[in-house]
Amino acid sequence: MGKKEKGIKNKALTKITILIVVSMVIAVAFSIVILRSRIIKEQLSNSRENLSNVTSYLDTYIEEIDAIAKNVNYNYALQNYLVAAVENQEKYNQPSRIKKMREYKMSSQAFNDLLLMRTDISSIMVFGQENLLFYKTIYNYWNVVMDYSGLDWYAKAVENPQSVIVTGPNRHAFLENNNEQTISLSRVIQNYKDGSFLGVILLDLNLNKIAEICESSQGNPESFVCVLNDKGELIYQQKKGQQKISLAEEDTLTTVNQALSGTSDDNLRMKLNGVDYLVTKKNMDGTQWTALSVLPYSAITARLKDPSVLIVFSVGLTLILTLLALNRVLTNIVKPIKSLEQHITQVSFENMDEKVSIESDDEIGNLEQSFNEMMERIKNLNEQMVQEQEEKRKYELQALQAQINPHFLYNTLDSIIWMAETHDTNIVPMTEALAKLFRISLNKGNEEITVKKEMEHVKNYLIIQSMRYADKLTYDLIVEKDVEKCVIIKLILQPIVENCIYHGIKQKKGKGNIIIHTFREDGILKIQVKDDGCGMSMDMCEKILSGEAPMENISGSGIGVRNVNERIKLRFGNDYGLRYTSEVGVGTTVEYTLPYILEEGRS
Repeated sequence: MGKKEKGIKNKALTKITILIVVSMVIAVAFSIVILRSRIIKEQLSNSRENLSNVTSYLDTYIEEIDAIAKNVNYNYALQNYLVAAVENQEKYNQPSRIKKMREYKMSSQAFNDLLLMRTDISSIMVFGQENLLFYKTIYNYWNVVMDYSGLDWYAKAVENPQSVIVTGPNRHAFLENNNEQTISLSRVIQNYKDGSFLGVILLDLNLNKIAEICESSQGNPESFVCVLNDKGELIYQQKKGQQKISLAEEDTLTTVNQALSGTSDDNLRMKLNGVDYLVTKKNMDGTQWTALSVLPYSAITARLKDPSVLIVFSVGLTLILTLLALNRVLTNIVKPIKSLEQHITQVSFENMDEKVSIESDDEIGNLEQSFNEMMERIKNLNEQMVQEQEEKRKYELQALQAQINPHFLYNTLDSIIWMAETHDTNIVPMTEALAKLFRISLNKGNEEITVKKEMEHVKNYLIIQSMRYADKLTYDLIVEKDVEKCVIIKLILQPIVENCIYHGIKQKKGKGNIIIHTFREDGILKIQVKDDGCGMSMDMCEKILSGEAPMENISGSGIGVRNVNERIKLRFGNDYGLRYTSEVGVGTTVEYTLPYILEEGRS
């Protein structure tokens, strides 16, 4: 599993997945931000349009009421009545003294009809400089004993005789049982003849029409409309939806007014009673009122929810499909690489023929072509190396043999010289044995020889040595029939036998014997060389094979033994070679371990 996780495909898939996921998360977040911004802009546009309609209707309504007030200036019956009332300075409860009683009745009837027709007008009153001159109201009782000139609606109308004054919400103290908030519209009445001041007309409006206008707004179902006067006081708040705030509360209204006064924008976000609201405003030029559209941000969030879920779902589905497609694409890309990897793992010294079929002309195809060319070069180099190693091994064997031959020749010639000096009659047989020995050792230049010939070679050597040490040496050669034709390295017995003579028998008192036994054991060729000489310690046995034995003289050195052991291992491997066993005073045994290879068929 760990290896799989480290694969190119998984690394690429992981990194690309992270990149895609991060990119899509950024895209989703960016999309939601844009969507949220668009929803807010759309809501602001709707709120502005809705407020524009509301304020337009409110302005039209105020203009309609103002038209009623203006018509007073053209009501001849009321004008005549007011002129007479001002001239006589009579109170309103003495109509018998007013010259134009008929004008009063006509005016009274006209305004009675108006009150009956308009449910939104609760009072129509005309005030002189000191007295109430005319009234029509739905209230039964009133209080007229007061100075009206100090009232806000009266004073502003006098100061602006050409304008309509809108005030409120009001509760007039001079009207008894007036518990309803009203909006007051006041205007100066001028004499149509000379423009002189006749009084101030006051029309009280209940909130029915304003409520009707606000309720007809087509804003968001969760939003509601509020109307504030020029002083920031609440005129009307639409009752709509599950409202959690009321601008009738002083603290809430104060917070709203402070927020509105702190910005010139027509929209702002504010927190009221722990809830976020989007507030849009529009000022009314004529009345100086402010219309507000108040929308909880939760309503915007609710509109954002469904598109956001759709975006996330679409992006998630796109991500899954993209990753599946990416996984398939990467699989197709990595497949030839994994195929190449499998071919590489199958390469070994025994298998240099691995080839990859080239199926594309891209970078992977170039890599496969390079692999095939590399394998061809490696195969050639390997063959060259094997050939060079074979040549090296051959030269090393020849070098080792070259070290043995002069050594043996020296010892043999030394013996012939000694026999010649003593006029020994055995000099001819010895010389003949030497000739045969060298003829066999040459072996027509071959490095390998059969066991039979090698035994003949060592026999000639023993003949020579037995002639020299006639009273010291006897020998026996035992060769089993099934090993005579086995192939071994030439000249591997003579150095060991020589070592037995010089290290074992020569140092022994009396005659010594050497037995050479060649046989097959468990599919292995065995050669045992035993002597009954003086023997040696096991430590000395190991030193002879390792080359650490002291060189007392040339004939007694271990160079021949070590070279034989190295030649065997170099030719057949470390599983083969010599093994010494010896006991002081008993004798020494050298055992050869060699592969069982027949001359015919190399079995």
